[in-house]
Amino acid sequence: MKLTKYTHACVRFDKDGKVLLIDPGTFSEDVVFEAADAILVTHEHPDHLDVERIKSLDAPVYTNAGVAAQLTELGDRVHVVEDGQAFEAAGFSIRAYGKDHAIILPELGVPCQNVGFLVDDAVYHPGDSFTRPDRQVHTNLVPISGPWFALPPAVEYIRALPAQQTVGIHDALLSPIGQGIMKRFLNDDARPYHGLNPGDSLEIN
Repeated sequence: MKLTKYTHACVRFDKDGKVLLIDPGTFSEDVVFEAADAILVTHEHPDHLDVERIKSLDAPVYTNAGVAAQLTELGDRVHVVEDGQAFEAAGFSIRAYGKDHAIILPELGVPCQNVGFLVDDAVYHPGDSFTRPDRQVHTNLVPISGPWFALPPAVEYIRALPAQQTVGIHDALLSPIGQGIMKRFLNDDARPYHGLNPGDSLEIN
């Protein structure tokens, strides 16, 4: 399958003529919303969920209860999934992991629900968390910026999750200098790091 990264946290998967989107948010390019056979949304923050543009797509949405509450007018197109659940979406096998968004400030507690998605037992998107799946993955999509982000837990997360490669996501707040700094800390021989630009693709075999 082919993985294409778009601005910030949105990624697209193409396989056998089907299109799967994860986290098409308000930062996402218009081209993201031209076609989708299924949509996965990790949590309700606008940088991951563009409610109005998702409504324009005639595709099922798989997400948590918090997001589903914002998409009630889509009716039975919306499917609530939880940690540990396995399901199929547009011909892709999906496993859901976790339930909480990372804490931004201790006094605010957990800001909302968050569910990560493992696609075809190969690519893992954690949303806004460092929740780890229970198995080795081929490609780990790693958040590299944001109000909740901190470098030490990101490095620990990468080291603890066996993967053949890592790809930076959640990166719209970083300048090119910041992107370079993240690559310096997150790249290693065992798990090469890819800092993809919007529209760049990787083949996942």
